[in-house]
Amino acid sequence: MTQEPYGDPASLLRSVLADLARAAYGLLGHHADAEDAVQNGCVKLITAWPRVAGLATPGEQRAYLIRIVLNEALQILRDPHRRWEHPGVDAAERAVTQHSFEDEIQAKEDLRLVWKAIGDMPDMRRGAVLLRAAGYEYKDIATRLGIKVSTVRSHISDARKQLSRTLPRG
Repeated sequence: MTQEPYGDPASLLRSVLADLARAAYGLLGHHADAEDAVQNGCVKLITAWPRVAGLATPGEQRAYLIRIVLNEALQILRDPHRRWEHPGVDAAERAVTQHSFEDEIQAKEDLRLVWKAIGDMPDMRRGAVLLRAAGYEYKDIATRLGIKVSTVRSHISDARKQLSRTLPRG
């Protein structure tokens, strides 16, 4: 039995909001920036609703929205004036833990390479990776994608191998 796609953007947003916030915060490391990414993504969802409403399944609609929010988060990462949250860390400790400018550039380049590699993955593997990044468990991913849990594990394992080749540790 297949579920009907969401009929309006509000229903879709209610179903995926916690996952969006978790994924954006995981990527950005800053609550206010994560909220901005989710809000910007919501605006873009409303603008693109005719296209999103035409997707065949609720899973495709959710994946589309998650991709919008992750793209918004990446845009925020590109902002040279953004700051990272350091809960409970005073200024002296923060000065010690500050990354050098070169480290930040390398981290952004690594992130760009990772997203390019994810974008180059086959559709099913990419879907499994994006859902896992959004915080879904293997069983939930399998249900959403209509595949076995063992297949999800294989996709995630293969993706890890592919990504480790993309960013060799040295």
